[in-house]
Amino acid sequence: MGRQFYISSFQEEIINGSLLGDARLESRSQGNTARLRIHHGWKQKDLVFWKYEILKDLVSSPPNKISCWKNPKTDENYYSWYFHTLTLSEFSELYRIFYPNGKTKKLPEQIEGLLTRVGLSVWVMDDGCRDSQSMILNTQNFSLKENEELIKVLKKKFDLSFKVNKDRNKWRLRLEKQDFGKLRKLIDPYIIPSMKYKLSP
Repeated sequence: MGRQFYISSFQEEIINGSLLGDARLESRSQGNTARLRIHHGWKQKDLVFWKYEILKDLVSSPPNKISCWKNPKTDENYYSWYFHTLTLSEFSELYRIFYPNGKTKKLPEQIEGLLTRVGLSVWVMDDGCRDSQSMILNTQNFSLKENEELIKVLKKKFDLSFKVNKDRNKWRLRLEKQDFGKLRKLIDPYIIPSMKYKLSP
């Protein structure tokens, strides 16, 4: 029997928020075990290392830097940063609810119970984009129906009013302007310094 790992409630909140954003779970055992992969662009380096510090007891090696693009005009290299956890049975339940068909990430039916203030904060750091006096959540990886479900959950749990905003042939969420101050008050304590610009005027 393999070693068992304890995942704290705070780590779970970080993981759930990350999975709503850019993170993914990978499984080669039909969901019996899985590993979490965190991967962000070079501007989000601090976010990668912040997540690593929180999850490092589940990780075997620190974040790695990889070249993702070379500017042909300046010959400058651009990098992204990533790490992944160990492959653990403790991730199997999360894998089943986020990847019910074993391939594509879906919005879990249990999302209302999974999403917390901490998770929302991580989600904003991953996918949030300040737009004038509003906030866009780049949820284009979810269907229109899933986005509409997220609107209901965000209203019920945090009293935040979002609407669906079409982005080409995809859908994303836009916060109603009058609720921006409410969102900022909810998540500001958990936003790392390099991400504070998302909450600034």
